[in-house]
Amino acid sequence: MTRSASRTDESFLVGITGMIGGGKSTVTRIFEELGAFRISADEIARKFTEPDSPVREELVQALGKEILDDSGALDRKRIAKLVFGDPEKLKALNGIVHPRIRQEFSEILARQTKDTLVAWEVPLLFETDSYTLCDATVCVVSDLASSLKRASERDGIRLEEVEARAKNQLSLQEKAEKADYTLKNLGDLGDLRKECERLYSELRGRMK
Repeated sequence: MTRSASRTDESFLVGITGMIGGGKSTVTRIFEELGAFRISADEIARKFTEPDSPVREELVQALGKEILDDSGALDRKRIAKLVFGDPEKLKALNGIVHPRIRQEFSEILARQTKDTLVAWEVPLLFETDSYTLCDATVCVVSDLASSLKRASERDGIRLEEVEARAKNQLSLQEKAEKADYTLKNLGDLGDLRKECERLYSELRGRMK
């Protein structure tokens, strides 16, 4: 993969994606334990839907007051329920939040050194141009039903809402076909860790 000319840092960037609830965060954290510098697009994104979000007024103007709770603060669950059922609202949300996520990500990445392997967890790696920034891409392959159930329990939302979110992404098969590498996450954490160790070693080898 040829990285985008917009990259000015010298680190080795690995984009990690997969389906909702499929284990992207787990893989990225294992990579971190192995020595990688971890960046999570979701963690950056949450800053912009927190009650004290710096883009609160923009979001209310674009999405309506229905995204506010009874105290007038942004409600992340209400935002998600609204936008994942309305493509235009989702587009409006992404238009406000994604440029800011990219800016903060770029600032973090710019601070990394040449010998750093950066594990970047990003759900929409291939749905956006994010993959063009990467030196390598990884798709975490998981069981569909188990992943959706896990995401439902994790986020405290109905399974139907998780399925609606998943429909706004490429299928797992499409992501796997586009990725340079795949990692199987089929329920055994020990096996997943071994796969991560193997791939991490291979990626480090590419940096020499």
